[in-house]
Amino acid sequence: MGRTTPSLVPRVSRLLEGLGAHLKIARLRRKCSAETVAQRAGIARRTLSKVEQGDSAVALGSMRAIIALY
Repeated sequence: MGRTTPSLVPRVSRLLEGLGAHLKIARLRRKCSAETVAQRAGIARRTLSKVEQGDSAVALGSMRAIIALY
C-alpha cells in the first residue's frame, strides 16, 4: 500500500504551494535544470518536483537543502 498524506489546514496547503512556485521561478530564472538543482541539493529529481508542486509529504530537510542553494 502507498503512503497516505495527512490533510492540512487550507492555509498551510496554500503556503506550501506558494513556496514551491517561488522555488520553481527562482530555478527557472537562474536557467538551471531540475536535474542540476536536485543533484546539487542531494535529492532525487522527483523530490524536487514534489517540492515545487507544494506536496506536504516532502521532508523538511529536502526543502531546506533546496532553499540553501538559493
